[in-house]
Amino acid sequence: MKSLVQIGIPMFFYISGMASTFYNTEGKGFGIFLGEKTLRLIVPFVLAIFIFLMPRLYFGQAYEDWCRPNDETENDYWTFQEKTLPSVPTKLSWLWYLPALFIDLVITYPLLAWTVRRSRKIPYNQRDDGNIILLQLAIFVIWLFPCFYLDTKKDLGTKYLLPSTLTLMCIFFFFYTFQLMIHTENGDKYAMVMKVLGPCGSIALNYWKTQEAGVSLHHLLMMVNYDAVFFS
Repeated sequence: MKSLVQIGIPMFFYISGMASTFYNTEGKGFGIFLGEKTLRLIVPFVLAIFIFLMPRLYFGQAYEDWCRPNDETENDYWTFQEKTLPSVPTKLSWLWYLPALFIDLVITYPLLAWTVRRSRKIPYNQRDDGNIILLQLAIFVIWLFPCFYLDTKKDLGTKYLLPSTLTLMCIFFFFYTFQLMIHTENGDKYAMVMKVLGPCGSIALNYWKTQEAGVSLHHLLMMVNYDAVFFS
């Protein structure tokens, strides 16, 4: 049963990725896309931390050790909240999917814009398509910083997060390349290759996944890289 239910979240991300293809990337652009997703995902995420997560952690102190700040039970709610806030990224529990979904959308937006242009059979344009590639590279460069610096426990950032992101970059390279070939002669075979590439990419990313992370910042960052394949 545990193995069967594991497909739930990946399928949710996959469906979210399919729904994103209806976004007007040509008319609105990345800035508007980022603003809309911030309002829909990050604002509810921040509110949920104080409305749902903090009370859940506070009342969970009696039952779960990880809910207690500094391994000590704190009876005053406001003091508990003050002590817990710095470590919230490691205690997101079921809220992890909101920031993960947001980051996935940001990481995959350039590929989404590229896909929309290819699906509309818009000829390759050095300026417009070049800007998409530059945006994708810039997002990956920015993403490498949290992967490298934010989780230094047992050097997990350099051991797992950094190579997993580099693996994701290679997967995206093939997505970008094959999409250029789909509308060429016998290009339909490249579409089939891309359908196989997604599961193969997930398997490759699982190589960098560790069981020791648990519900932590490392787990969140790893899931972002893993789910980005489902978006694409």
